[in-house]
Amino acid sequence: MLVLNCVKPPVRLTIPACIGCGAMRKYETCPGTCPERRVELVRGSEYDQLAAAGMACRDRIRGLQAVAAELAQADPADGEWEGAYGALQQSARAALRRFRQVPEDRDDLAFPAQTVVVWRCPDCGGVDAPQECIDVCIWRPAQWVDAACYEQERSRALADREAERFLAALLGRLAFATPRAGQWERSLRALQAQARRMLVCWPDGEPESGPQGGPG
Repeated sequence: MLVLNCVKPPVRLTIPACIGCGAMRKYETCPGTCPERRVELVRGSEYDQLAAAGMACRDRIRGLQAVAAELAQADPADGEWEGAYGALQQSARAALRRFRQVPEDRDDLAFPAQTVVVWRCPDCGGVDAPQECIDVCIWRPAQWVDAACYEQERSRALADREAERFLAALLGRLAFATPRAGQWERSLRALQAQARRMLVCWPDGEPESGPQGGPG
């Protein structure tokens, strides 16, 4: 039986589809009349691309977040603020080089993925999505993911991207802004306050309850 309500990797929903008209069909045997229900699906390749981009983004977040945590926890003794600032500045520069943001090639995250509608029997798992035949009947299996699962992953990806942008901006201020003489403690404390707010809002690199905007 096919389960569409919680399609998660590495599980794949495979349905034969006609490359001519786009019809989709998977026969199953139902003990009675199939109580078909409407289901929206997204191509498995689109979900895979989104999930891979999300994993890469979360890897970068973890790398940047480690320096932000180091910044938030720093507690220099009197007279050591300049040295502490310089050491954290070098850590920030190294992290920004190592975990450099990639070009934003997924601007489509702002929009839902294109979906297809199929009719599925929850009893036998049979799937049907009829189309007008164009006399080119070539059937091949295609992989799909439930659209709700895709949207859940897309929401997480949007939150991850916001967290990465905030972290990169925070570390950028630390890495490339050098305080005037006598302002080491004041500047470092201001950056620490921003880092601590970030760690409260994004303790694991993402908002605790969905994308609500970064800390002010």
